[in-house]
Amino acid sequence: MARSVYLEGFAGRGRPPKRFDLVSFPAEIGRHPDCAIQLNVARVSRRHASIERLRNGLVIRDLGSTNGTFVNGERINAPTPMGHGDVVHIGDQEFRLIEDEAEDGPAPDEATRVGISALPHDFPTRVREFNELLDKEMVCAFHQPIVHADGRLFAHELLGRAVHPAFEAAPGPMFMLAEAIGEQVRLSELFRRRSFMEAEARGLDTPLFFNIHPEECRDPGRLLGELKALRKKHPGLDLVFEVHEAAVTDLDVMARIRETLTDLRIGLAYDDFGAGQARLQELIEVPPDVLKFDIALVQGLEGPESPKYRLLESLNTLIQDLGAKTLAEGVETEQQAEACRAIGIDYIQGFYFGRPEPVMPSSEA
Repeated sequence: MARSVYLEGFAGRGRPPKRFDLVSFPAEIGRHPDCAIQLNVARVSRRHASIERLRNGLVIRDLGSTNGTFVNGERINAPTPMGHGDVVHIGDQEFRLIEDEAEDGPAPDEATRVGISALPHDFPTRVREFNELLDKEMVCAFHQPIVHADGRLFAHELLGRAVHPAFEAAPGPMFMLAEAIGEQVRLSELFRRRSFMEAEARGLDTPLFFNIHPEECRDPGRLLGELKALRKKHPGLDLVFEVHEAAVTDLDVMARIRETLTDLRIGLAYDDFGAGQARLQELIEVPPDVLKFDIALVQGLEGPESPKYRLLESLNTLIQDLGAKTLAEGVETEQQAEACRAIGIDYIQGFYFGRPEPVMPSSEA
């Protein structure tokens, strides 16, 4: 018996996977005609990666490609060991490495062989489909109400959702994939642009809270340029910029962002306060207009004698004394809503007052 080693890749729904046998090493992968595995795809470099057989097994190395080589979701920067079942992405092309015991004899045809491994024949090429989502802008906007403590509508939070058939609507799995391939900023920008466009088309005139990805604060020039362009395109929207406390790592950068937001007539909200370090220095140095208490401070909120109630009450007083409005996230019950009212929190958001819904009804989308 001889060991057969090959890459098996998705060839399209309803079609069997394509097989690329690894016969001699090193085996280069790329668009160049000399490559052992030639992939004529735009996001694959001419000489993208190389698979080598060492004494201890196979390794793959990236050859300075533009869009990266990934093993099990991690971008590689050095020769990386590979074993049976590992998932490999060459740019946006997805494969699985298969090592089979096979009978000695002529090598099978390169094209297709069905049912020879644990790889499902229609396993999803998530990176390829994710890039399709980005390129074709296959997203839409949702919004969730934010109310005054007495229940009157105050604002909406804008949220992005996918409309690609390969992805669930919720953004969490998409951002996990985006972060794995370094596209989280592009996805965040796409959600934001679509949300503003649909909010304006719908005629929303409440304050509109919108999110950024923490990675965007690492390039404030790009972020602020994006916001300036969006403000110019949508001058009538009442906007509030939400930033997670984990992203506020440089007070000078945050002060610069705050100054630009003021010039653009965009409010500032600190999101998820209490989820991490809950640093107070930012509140003093770069005060927000609104501070959102994390859901962890709201869930399980009981009567006035409970420690969580007293903590939230003290924080609420402190924040309001600094001149900011307060907002409780994740309110799901009447008991939680009543506790927030009794504490004196200004605004409330959560499923008790409304779930996210499409900005554009299906008949108008």
